[in-house]
Order: sequence, then C-alpha cells, then structure tokens
Amino acid sequence: MTNQDFTIQIDAQSGFITLMENNSDQHKMNWCSDKGCWGRIHKCDYDLGNKKFGELDGRKMETCSVKITEANCVAEYSGDNLAVTVTRFFNSDGNFVENYKIKNISDTVVCINRDNLGIETPFNDRYAGADECMIHHCNTHIWCGHNVAWVNALKMGYSDINLGLILTKGALDSYSVQGCEGNFRGIFILEPESVLLKSGDEYEIEWVIFWHKDTEDFFAKINNFASYIEIKAAHYTVFENEEIKFTINSSTGKKPIVTIDGVSIAVTETDKGYCVKYIPTHIGEHKFIIKSGETSTWVNFIVKTNFKDLLEKRVNFIVDHQQCLDPESPLYGAFLIYDNEIDSVYFDYKNSDHNACRERMNIAMLLMKYLQVKQHPKVRKAIDLYFDFVFREFYEETTGEVFNNIGKNSEFLRLYNAPGVMLLFCEMYFVTHDETYLNHIMKLAEKYYSIGGEKCYANGLAIGKVIRAFRMAGRTDDLKQLLQFFSKHVDTIISIGTSYPPHECIYEQTIVTPAVTHISEMGLLCENKERYVREAKMHMECLKRFSGMQPDCYLNEIALRYWDGYWFGKRMLMGDTLPHHLSVLTARAYLAYGRLSGEKEWINRAEECIRNCMCLIGDDGRGSAAHMYPRMVNSEQGDYFDPWANDQDLVLYDALYFADTVGVFEV
Repeated sequence: MTNQDFTIQIDAQSGFITLMENNSDQHKMNWCSDKGCWGRIHKCDYDLGNKKFGELDGRKMETCSVKITEANCVAEYSGDNLAVTVTRFFNSDGNFVENYKIKNISDTVVCINRDNLGIETPFNDRYAGADECMIHHCNTHIWCGHNVAWVNALKMGYSDINLGLILTKGALDSYSVQGCEGNFRGIFILEPESVLLKSGDEYEIEWVIFWHKDTEDFFAKINNFASYIEIKAAHYTVFENEEIKFTINSSTGKKPIVTIDGVSIAVTETDKGYCVKYIPTHIGEHKFIIKSGETSTWVNFIVKTNFKDLLEKRVNFIVDHQQCLDPESPLYGAFLIYDNEIDSVYFDYKNSDHNACRERMNIAMLLMKYLQVKQHPKVRKAIDLYFDFVFREFYEETTGEVFNNIGKNSEFLRLYNAPGVMLLFCEMYFVTHDETYLNHIMKLAEKYYSIGGEKCYANGLAIGKVIRAFRMAGRTDDLKQLLQFFSKHVDTIISIGTSYPPHECIYEQTIVTPAVTHISEMGLLCENKERYVREAKMHMECLKRFSGMQPDCYLNEIALRYWDGYWFGKRMLMGDTLPHHLSVLTARAYLAYGRLSGEKEWINRAEECIRNCMCLIGDDGRGSAAHMYPRMVNSEQGDYFDPWANDQDLVLYDALYFADTVGVFEV
C-alpha cells in the first residue's frame, strides 16, 4: 500500500504490517520493528492449569483471508468465539487508518477486556549504536486514556519526520509489553476497555496514523480530531498544601463533566477553555474522570506529604534502618539497600548493583546536602561513620583510586565511580569546610584523568559544585588545574557530538544527560557562552525526545527507561520503569541548560520532572527502586512499586539543589 506520504508493506499470508515508511525519509526508517507482528490480535483465555491468562491452542486468532491492493487491505481472523476484521486504508488527508471490528461469533455473551484481548503495535524502539539510533529508531510515548488514546513516536535523533497515532473509535485503557530484553524495549500491546458482547455484537477500535514535525506539531494535529480532549496541568505531583489545577479543551463544544471517586467537581469556563481547581483531602493518587459529549478520559495526579516532612521522614528512615552498625562487619558504616517486604537491609557482593558502593553513594549525598540545610547530630554521626567505611573499603587515599566493591577489590575498573566519590568529598567539604577533602578531590581528579576519564559520560561529575568548593577555599592553582581537566573533558564530549559512545548500555537517556549538563556547566564558567549554548542545544534535541508528555504523574517529563527494575529492583523484571530515579538526571540537565540559555521553559520542565519522581519516596519515609508502569511485562504482572529501596534518594538530593537555584522544595 502506498500514497504520497506512506509506504506500507503487509505480509500476504498473515495480514500483519512488516514495513511502515515515510516516503520523504532519506534514511528509510522502518517504524515497525522486525521483532513484532503489527496488527496481530492477542486473544488470551484463562488457563485453569497455570491459573493465569494465556494464548491457548485451538482458541487463538488464526488468519482466514488477506486481500491487499495499493489503496487498502482487508484481513480477517477467527478464534473459537471471536472474529476480527482489520481494514486498512488511506483517508482523504493522506493519513493511514486501521480499523478493527471485533465480533462475537458464539451463541452466548463474550467479555473482552485488557486481560484477554490486545492489538500488537511493535514500534521500532530499541537501542543500537547511537548513530544508528539517531536515524532508524524511535522513542515511543504511549497514552491509554480510554477514548483519548495516542502514541507519539519520536525519532531518537533530531528530525522533522516523526510518527503519531490517535484513537478515533473505541477505548484503550492500558498497554502491556512482551519481549523486553537487553536493548529492545519490547512489543507494545494496546488493550481495550471491558465490554460485554452479546452474540452477533461487534466492537470497533480505529486509529489514524500520521506524520508530524515534533511534539508541538503532534498535539496541534490531534487537537483537530473529535475524539481528543486536551488536558494540561502545570504539576501532576503536588504537595498537601497545594491545589490540583488543570485545564480542559474539547472539540465537542460541550462543558465537560469532571468527577473523582464518583463525586462531581466544579468546572469553570475561562477564555482558554475550562478549568478545574481542587483542594486535595488526602495523600495519594487522584484520578479525575472527564466526560465531554460521548468522549470519556482521565488525568492522574499524586498528592505527597509536604516536602519538608517527606524529606525529614526519608532522612530519618535511612539513618534508623539503612546503615550497617555491626562493628565486626566490613560493611560497618555502609548504607545499604532496604527490602520493604521483609523490613531488612540487603547486600550482594557478587552483584555490583546490589553492593554497598557505586550508586549507594546517593544516600550519603542526600544526607550531606541535608546537613547543609539543617543541623542534625544523628545524621552527622551517620555520615562520619560512612566516611570511615569509604576510606576503609573502596577509596585508596594514597593513590586516589576508587574501587567497585568492598575490600578495595580491583577486579573491575568502572569509570563511573570516581566522579561519584569526587562529589562525595565535595559535599563533605560543604558540610565541614575541611580542605582535606579538597586534597582528595585533586588526587582523585589526577588519577581519573590519567586513565581516560575524559572519555566517560559520567553523571556523577559535578563541574559546577567542585569549582564552587575550590573558589570558596581560595585555592587558585588547583582551580586552574581542575578547569583544565574539565575543559578537556567537555571538549571531548563536544568533539564526539551525537555519536555517543556506548557505556554500560549501547545508548540511553543517561548517556545524553552528562553531555547536556557538563557542556552547560562549563558554559556557565566561561565567557564564550554562545558556543556552549549551541553545543548543548544539539544534545538537548536528543534528550527531550526521551521525556513523556502524557497527562499523568508517572509519565509527564519522565524519561523512558526499561531495564532498571531488572538491575536495581527486587522483582528483577525488565520493562518500562516510569519513573526510575535516574529520570531525575534529565531535570539536572534541563536546569543547567536553562541557567545557561536563560530559557525558563527548561527550568519549569526540570521542576516537573523532579516532582513526578517523588512518587519513589514513600510518605512514610520508605523508598522504591522503580515504578513498573505497564500492566504486564513479559507475561508478568506490572503496575507496581518495586519493594527495594535502592538509589532513589538522588531525587531528594537534586530537589534540594533545585531549591538553591529556583526556590522550590525549600525546607
């Protein structure tokens, strides 16, 4: 099937789409992954033996017929109680339409819902080398909001060729992922609302697929569809002393009806549409249902305890529960993972993501930043004990070497770690004003850059903070040396451009964030700011494409990540971790770039990112390594907070630094 804009290839035997291409794309990207079957109907039934839903032999959807022409395709499928007719065609606007008619062919009632039916849409969302990703792969942002459902698929590199999908008939309430592994985000399965079909009844799902230039153009285009209701909020995470506020715009022209927990909420008409203001009465999730004409959708907020109390509870929980206090143990003084299911700390020497070093430094950094705001003898004692652990177990002060595990184990060199320890010493200087820690920073920097540190895209590197510490101490000669190190590091990043080198992952959000942050922070230290704005902006084009734009506290301004639940969580499940604490590194980059460029938009977006990562901090002071967003992932139940507290304290740490700059999240 072809027209002026699209080339669509469909397998003549199965009726599944194998290629979806923009005719103007010089790189000929296929938006359909070769690992999936676009349009396959996932029909599941309850398996009594395994006591869960699955595709059972004899009851799956089988292809009956496929008829293809240049202008359309009709494929028919049948199972034991359902028949599905899929019609594909180009509409008068040149867009590509897919219509799924689901018919009950049994002699009794059939219920279809997200457990037993879904439609496979394998967008080409996976990581190869960075240069390959820029032109041949996409970041897929999915919103299943009942009658208002869409997909904004953005090429990973800068491009004005991007793909959009907007639901025009039916309702999609959730999505699941199958086959998520390694650098492949998986196959997306869009799942319908729950419907009871009488014998002979049909249910229709239809969507329109179109090209767009960017996210702004995407929303401008879907605003023209009668099935779309626009919902916007400044904040999808609010604190208990704040209002929930959002605006609604609908093409129906009818005043929307808004409810929460079945109770009607006042809606005010303004010159910009309709406005809802709601004073929360409790902590936790708030799901508002919006109806306009025949269209129904929702928006999700979360209300957190006020920031000061949230911070206090988390800090006290760490000190009371997450530090090893056994003087006979090599872990004495270490901050550890905490298992909320069994109320116990956890340590694994062999799995470095679960040891007492590496990213566990985030806990100490939060506590030290807290001590810069408020005196707290118990916290100070915990930090002093922790630094004894650092010097004893994974930092060698005579050489400046940083180790990956306790016992100063040198089996594995990890260039990510040294900048983290450098930042530890920087924060401890801010707490104590003891220049011994600055001496350690110099030794660390010399060692780090002697072994190729300038080639590492390390998020732990904090150029602005380290320079500020040495300026406070008046150490002019050391400042010059550090600026030479950092300038060489940043120049290396600039020279590489968007051909990002693989690190522990081939390509991902946190390989792009240090490029933006380090270039921007160096720009703030230099006179030729225009050069650094120009260079950072190029990386911002890649970084912003990871960030979600859905009306949801778990998705808005949250970067796509899909392996953190496996490496850092107790459940060890691959899949969309929305959010994960490393999403907050986007906020750090946005803040640095916003300060450099003077563009307030990025500072506002940084705040929203930090806010929406706050769900990882429990209102009782506990933490979670990640929130698994999809309903199901690789046939396992999703939609949960991982029971381990592991590294999420970076969110509060960055919130406190954001407070220094912007005045939000003040204690």
